[in-house]
Amino acid sequence: MRVVETQMFEQDIDGDGLIETVRFTPRGEPFLQIFREGRRLWQWGPAAFRAWKLQIVDIDDDGYAEFVVGVNRSTRWYRDRQNTIHILGWTGAYGYAKWLGSRLSSPLHDFVLARLYPRQPLRLIAIESRRPEQPFVRVYRWSGFGFTAVWESAPLRAPARLHLRGETVVVNAAQRAYILRQPHEKLRFTLEADHANATEAIQPEPNR
Repeated sequence: MRVVETQMFEQDIDGDGLIETVRFTPRGEPFLQIFREGRRLWQWGPAAFRAWKLQIVDIDDDGYAEFVVGVNRSTRWYRDRQNTIHILGWTGAYGYAKWLGSRLSSPLHDFVLARLYPRQPLRLIAIESRRPEQPFVRVYRWSGFGFTAVWESAPLRAPARLHLRGETVVVNAAQRAYILRQPHEKLRFTLEADHANATEAIQPEPNR
């Protein structure tokens, strides 16, 4: 689990033309604070959740951002701490719990949200594993209340992490980098090795 210093995001999170400042403090309390013109509008996030990643996106395409937070916590149903994702909505004045999620399909190591094909919704891309030494990429769609898996890759070499290069999702696995692509409208994806301007497809497992 990667923990970084406090991060500051400057963007219009409610489509009103005004720029908000979002302050994210991993493992802090509160770990999320929203400011406008120097005035704090709202804050939330107990240190016990061990927040480790934040991405600000508009999942519903309604003009209001969501805060997608990676946390490491136990729940009523899962007593052992594990990585999961919480989604907080934004009204323009304060945040609210939109999906304080159960765990994903397999143990979670990293995530990003990206639009992999024009005119399609954002997808959640996760690095998960069935065993610590065998990570893989899984793609989810947002169902309005939770995420539904639509694709997964063959196993990759550990360790594996995700990052965005502009609008491109890059998967770093051991000493290799791969680009996740959706070539056409159907929910089929490819991982292509990114080296020396050449590509080498990793064969995916069947869609689920």
